[in-house]
Amino acid sequence: MLKKSRPDGAYLGNLSHFTRMLPYLMPVRTDATIFFEQEFDVTKAMQLVRERNSRNSHDVKLSFFHLFLCAAVRTVALRPKMNRFVSGLNYYQRNQIVFNFVAKKQLTDEGGEINITIPFEPDETIETLSAKVSARVNRGKGDEGSEGDDINALLMKLPRWMIRLVIWGIRFLDYHNMLSGSFLRSLPFYATIFFTNVGSVGIDAPLHHNFNIGTCGFFIALGKIRSEEIRSEDGTVQKRERVKVTFTYDDRIADGIYCGKAIDLFKGFVENPEQLASPAEITPALRGELMLKG
Repeated sequence: MLKKSRPDGAYLGNLSHFTRMLPYLMPVRTDATIFFEQEFDVTKAMQLVRERNSRNSHDVKLSFFHLFLCAAVRTVALRPKMNRFVSGLNYYQRNQIVFNFVAKKQLTDEGGEINITIPFEPDETIETLSAKVSARVNRGKGDEGSEGDDINALLMKLPRWMIRLVIWGIRFLDYHNMLSGSFLRSLPFYATIFFTNVGSVGIDAPLHHNFNIGTCGFFIALGKIRSEEIRSEDGTVQKRERVKVTFTYDDRIADGIYCGKAIDLFKGFVENPEQLASPAEITPALRGELMLKG
């Protein structure tokens, strides 16, 4: 009998029959992929970042990406179904809010890339999150690196047939819920959301692929911030800052209405970031739905 318990999530057995059938109809994540893109007005967000950094009273500089991540944490905390995943044809509620993104050690063509995986609390604020992310990125850019990088380096020393065998073994063990929690935490594919901040290298957000390996159901790409002149209803012209954001998500996790409302909520937090200065009010009912460990 299939082992239903996992170290990274709680089994969900009380879903509708149709929902539980979806993984059988669409066995791999890319079968169920939906692409979506939106334009965010980030004028207020960029103003907040500049004002906060100009005070020079903080050890950690705030970036727009920090604010963007904080808005995503807040969204997942308030929309718990966004933290579900499908594994072994079953549904699970992830027991951490964990994000992954790629950082370059240097912003050059030759600069090496590192995967950064960070768990967050549902009541993160801009201040707590920016300190956490900056510390983790600095460690990753140093000699410490990450466990995932070490695993990749080890694998690439093997012959091709053996690498394929190892990847097959990981998929098999994952399907049967036999991978350890420490191993799952060492790989970037077991996260709530995988982010790519291509705006940091001056390009616009693509419609990005997801990965069939692992359990990450959402991929969010953040493009470059650009200035535009927008004519308002009264005829005046205002200079606004805007950015394109694209979403790639696994439609098996939650229905389109639920995900659409989550994206609207996320956009609202980014466009009105003053809400992120204080912790979210997480009710006992929401905490119960989130099923976070600890």
